[in-house]
Amino acid sequence: MFRIKIQKAENRWSFFICMLICLGLSLTGCGGGGSDGTAGAQNSGSTSQNKEATSDGWEKREIMQLNASGMLIPNVQTAYDGESTVHMAYFTDSLNDSSGFTVNHVSFTLPDMTEGIPGEVIDIDNCRTLGLTLGTGKTPVVVYQGGQIRECGAEQQSDVMMNTGSANTWTEVTAGIGYVERNPVFQDGLAGRRVTAAADSNGDIHVAYQFFYEGCDAMNFNYPDLLYVRKQGSNPEAEAAEETVEGNIYNPNGTASAQNNVGEHARLILDQDQDPAIFYYADLSPNNSDPDQKGLRVARKKGETWTHEWIEIGIQVGAISAALDRNGNLAVAYYVESEYTDSLGSHEKLLKYAVQRNSVWNKMIVDESVQCGNFCSLSFAADGNPAIAYYAMQNHSGSTSLQDLKYASYNGSAWDIETVSSEGDIGHDNSLWFDQTGTAYICSYSETLHTIFLFYR
Repeated sequence: MFRIKIQKAENRWSFFICMLICLGLSLTGCGGGGSDGTAGAQNSGSTSQNKEATSDGWEKREIMQLNASGMLIPNVQTAYDGESTVHMAYFTDSLNDSSGFTVNHVSFTLPDMTEGIPGEVIDIDNCRTLGLTLGTGKTPVVVYQGGQIRECGAEQQSDVMMNTGSANTWTEVTAGIGYVERNPVFQDGLAGRRVTAAADSNGDIHVAYQFFYEGCDAMNFNYPDLLYVRKQGSNPEAEAAEETVEGNIYNPNGTASAQNNVGEHARLILDQDQDPAIFYYADLSPNNSDPDQKGLRVARKKGETWTHEWIEIGIQVGAISAALDRNGNLAVAYYVESEYTDSLGSHEKLLKYAVQRNSVWNKMIVDESVQCGNFCSLSFAADGNPAIAYYAMQNHSGSTSLQDLKYASYNGSAWDIETVSSEGDIGHDNSLWFDQTGTAYICSYSETLHTIFLFYR
């Protein structure tokens, strides 16, 4: 079991300044607390580098500290069931294998924060990617790169795996293997570098993922494809055909006629008809550096056909979050990592938002006051307006490091921006949602404390 601590996120800098002036104190550093050796270890210390939160009104609860080494990417994923239960999946260093990682799950209820039983889902050899959705009966479904080790090439687990269950009872099935029909020798490639999943009302699980190479051929490390599979919720062990959403184009003899780089930062949601819509970064001309052939892209499936369109070109995307607004329109928040120029001037490392209305994508800048936008999470408030939680890295000159959790909410004409927390390096792996009362919740990971926090207001 884990314990939850509560504290108010408020500014205390004036207090410290007063103490310095009145008492002539000099601040000295103190050692940070470490893990107690469990996957869900409680934080047992503090660090002088931590800054107090700067925004009033947000309550802060500590969920748990992770057993984390320098190689760990926690990839914290959060799923709210729309009523009272919050599920989390995340990586920790494995206690069973010194070179491996553990996929973990925990849940708690709102608003009283009654904790569930944290449990290990499975041990795997990587912590590259993790997806979480809620299937039949709102049962958590975790998706990751695992399964079989390839016969050729780098020895690593290389399938897309799906694990359903709770507490310490989990059932793993294979979602996709990166099947390659054109290769008569090695038809099983590396799949799952990026995974994203969503469940429909029938309990079927829709999964999208990158496919990197087939057999001994490492070409696709530079030119990944984007694949999709739909698994039956009632019979998840049944095989399902893998579909190519977009990717490389091949001649009849198996050689590549067009090379693409697609699927980075993919996010899959279901539209009003419960058909998949996948947002991702694409570079359709990676060898020619054509700005008109790279940017934020969306693929949609209707019937048996996938259609594709650009949302914005000429940019490199570093993070994506997608959702439906209350009218069922597709909407997306995205972090623009590269520099680009438009009629308003030059831009770099900023947060943007786009919504599709009447087949037109309406785009706007959310925040470019500092370098920010990574780990963005989009949700819609009770009034129907979008809100985004995201990470601020530093000022534009690079002279000031921020590492803050920020929150932007649209008021109908402009974006209201605030800092939720500036305590240490906070704002990774953000998940934002609103409960039935309109309370906003942000789950966020602190790199400084290796701790998952929950903010709410």
